[in-house]
Amino acid sequence: MASLSKVGVAVEGPKLMPGSTGGEYFPFARKGNVLLGTRLQAIAPGARYGLNGTTYFCARVRSAPVGNLFAEEDAKKKVVKLQANPPNLWDAWPNVVWEKRNESRASTSIGVFIPGALKGGDEAGLKELLTNIGDGKLAAKMAHYLFELAGADNAICRESQLKAWLDEEFKPVIEGIVAALAKQQELQTEMKATIGNFGMQAALLKKVYGKTEEGAKDAEPDGEEADPDNETD
Repeated sequence: MASLSKVGVAVEGPKLMPGSTGGEYFPFARKGNVLLGTRLQAIAPGARYGLNGTTYFCARVRSAPVGNLFAEEDAKKKVVKLQANPPNLWDAWPNVVWEKRNESRASTSIGVFIPGALKGGDEAGLKELLTNIGDGKLAAKMAHYLFELAGADNAICRESQLKAWLDEEFKPVIEGIVAALAKQQELQTEMKATIGNFGMQAALLKKVYGKTEEGAKDAEPDGEEADPDNETD
């Protein structure tokens, strides 16, 4: 997953929420002593859920005590915004439906099915996916949704900052799609060169697939991670 160090949150430098199993969350909203953050969780074929020709993008959302994360910044504030601390970590965000909740954190997942195939798809499927998520489209849509969940009044960063971080998270996926499309075009060129010409089968197959097999692993779009149904936070 992409580094979070390129985007700051309301202050200079990164401020990241720790997760229960070592993952870090980008905090984007706050109510009193409760912080709300997110991280990219998983990318999976939509066919897994019965939606062929789509790709499922999933993010984890976490509500946790702010602790000392912003202690230095809070101490420097000349004007303190008076806001009562929420009664617990989950009621702080009434628009969120939580999957897990206890005294240390409340967590859930959000997701979206996007038309287009990531892995195992043909050229048309890859192009469709790239069109739908490229140029910051998916990041902008997800950032807007998260801001609506939290409420703009509770934001501790700009929506554009959250989008910029999500863009970095999706960057390896975009690069993987572009690489996969390039390999497919190279394969098509090699295949067309064999049309109408006899040759030894092994040599023909090597000519068609040889150049792509070596870099096949690198050409696969990154980002398809653990099953979102099984991942912990």
